[in-house]
Amino acid sequence: MAVSLDRLDDARNALRAERRRCVDEREAFRAFRREVAASRATASTPNQAPAAATLVGQRGGRGRTDAALSGLRRSYERTVMSVPHYDEEYGDSFEESLAAEFGPDVATAFRSASVLSPPLRRTVAAAAASSRDEREKFIEVVDEETESVASMRGDIEALLGRLDDLDRTPLSERGFDALLTLYGDLSALRERLSELVAARQETISHHRRALSGLVPDVTEFLYADLPVRYPVLATLAEVGATLDTATRRVERRLAATP
Repeated sequence: MAVSLDRLDDARNALRAERRRCVDEREAFRAFRREVAASRATASTPNQAPAAATLVGQRGGRGRTDAALSGLRRSYERTVMSVPHYDEEYGDSFEESLAAEFGPDVATAFRSASVLSPPLRRTVAAAAASSRDEREKFIEVVDEETESVASMRGDIEALLGRLDDLDRTPLSERGFDALLTLYGDLSALRERLSELVAARQETISHHRRALSGLVPDVTEFLYADLPVRYPVLATLAEVGATLDTATRRVERRLAATP
């Protein structure tokens, strides 16, 4: 049975696309953070009459909204909500996006504010920095995963190349000792395969530990659009099935060889 490496190619392409999205989002939050820092906070007016709540603050009797607060919303829309994949991946409204990225407390504080006060500006700036750092951390994991997939591909190709070498001489042309040697070589390949599986599982565990607070399962998140959620392990399982078949054939030949 031929082993296909198409899953690994699909994984590589998925990782490349995810990295591009993460970089776009990181830069968007970085730009938004800069605009927040450059904005001018507004002190609340003492004894101001109650005003009706609006989307980005409160509207006074003359129907005006604090310019700095409105500007902050426009900044968010111009940066975070304008990444190329936003509508396809999220499609959230401003309020939904703010709550998802910065948490419900920040979203509520922004929505109920009458002006962009210094504390609110600091809170939003800190939240933007945190979202930027989360993307940076995720990019690091994506890069590690990309290296892992490339390394695994090389190891799998080497293992399959060795198996092809062992298969050059038909079983019917091998004597008992040659068959026994072949059986030992196949056993060595199975041990190597077990090492690769263990290494891959450790990589997955590392990813989970690194981003456990962001996504429940990094590998499933990265490969959600692929036919299989664990493309490397699926490929290794296919290699294992090929080795099983080869080993059984040798065992049957050994049993039939005087």
